[in-house]
Amino acid sequence: MSFAFFSLSQEEIMRLSKFQLLQPKSLEEVAQLLDKYRGSAGIMAGGTDILPRMKYGLRPLEFMISLCHLPVAEPRDFDGNLVLDTLMTLTDTARNAKIRQNAFVLAEAAHAVASYQIRNMGTLGGNLCQESRCLYYNQVHQYQFVSPCFKRNGDRCHFIPKGQKCFAVFMSDTAPALYSLDASAEVLSNGHLKRIPIDELYTGNALTPIALSEQDILVAITIPKTTRLCGSAFSKFTIRGGLEFAGVNTAVVLQVKDDGVTCSSARITVGAIAPAPVRLRGTESMLIGQKLSDDLLNSAAQAASEEIKPTPHHGFSAKYLKTCLISVAREALSSAYSRITR
Repeated sequence: MSFAFFSLSQEEIMRLSKFQLLQPKSLEEVAQLLDKYRGSAGIMAGGTDILPRMKYGLRPLEFMISLCHLPVAEPRDFDGNLVLDTLMTLTDTARNAKIRQNAFVLAEAAHAVASYQIRNMGTLGGNLCQESRCLYYNQVHQYQFVSPCFKRNGDRCHFIPKGQKCFAVFMSDTAPALYSLDASAEVLSNGHLKRIPIDELYTGNALTPIALSEQDILVAITIPKTTRLCGSAFSKFTIRGGLEFAGVNTAVVLQVKDDGVTCSSARITVGAIAPAPVRLRGTESMLIGQKLSDDLLNSAAQAASEEIKPTPHHGFSAKYLKTCLISVAREALSSAYSRITR
């Protein structure tokens, strides 16, 4: 038996490009630095998304504005809502008692992100503002691929060769949860705070999935408090459990009337199938006004699969993802309903 050994040149190995690290102490200072170094600076919270992209050569930056020295506020009640600081780590988001009590689906989604080490570093805001992904784009292109794709200023999609647009997929776990919680985002823009519905944070365009300019800073998330007759759940399919990005994920929030059975509100959101999370409004409508039961929830899971048109990604065909969604949606729906009955 013989072995062949290959040595890669320095250019072929992932190396973090040189940059100047800036460490502001306030949001105002962050905004000033973004304006001063407009076009050549980026924001780093936990660094679990932007640093790998820099290593891949996808995000060259001269200046990195670290948020690690900014104070992180605890979740707080305000005007009947729950307000979260986007600099909370995913570990703290998953463990926080106030979040688990008032927005359990978000805690569950945060716990499903990646590995323990990544959750310790990654932040809620970073998970919401991550880039879209595909097998071709997220590679070291010096030696694996050379022809540019749409996201690399090319004129084709190599993953779906006949495609006339970019088919990269947005794969956040926490975003679908916040969609189903009817959350809103607080953004610091040109010195002014503005609040937008969470779905307006995303463009639906895989080339530029996040609807924020280079000068905008996502600072907080506001979640309306739900009634006691409410149950929520998050479910995710991956090949290796929580270590990978989702093949498909689903966040469900159900509310029932005083009889504890009749559905008064349903919000079902699917992620990792498109350039932005997708609300399943047709499936939601078949639940509202109906008495919840195992048979009805099974039918809803089947309807969810029929409602979506998933983008095939990372080796999963569209047909396979639709089949997976039946199981993922059924698990989330059943768990949400069981939490109401308990």
